[in-house]
Amino acid sequence: MLFIDPTQCIDCGACMAECPTSAIFPEDDVPAEGRDYIALNAEMSATCPSITQGKEPLSQK
Repeated sequence: MLFIDPTQCIDCGACMAECPTSAIFPEDDVPAEGRDYIALNAEMSATCPSITQGKEPLSQK
């Protein structure tokens, strides 16, 4: 699971197209079943290291 720092996000939408599970939404559009993840994302983004380099994705089986 990856986290997006809400204090650093500029709402450009680039991450939405890259998410392989289509799990990224503008905050006002998060489905009801995903609302608990808003606080988790904010909490975890502060403690997880930032990704600074790309790599090949894991194979999808």
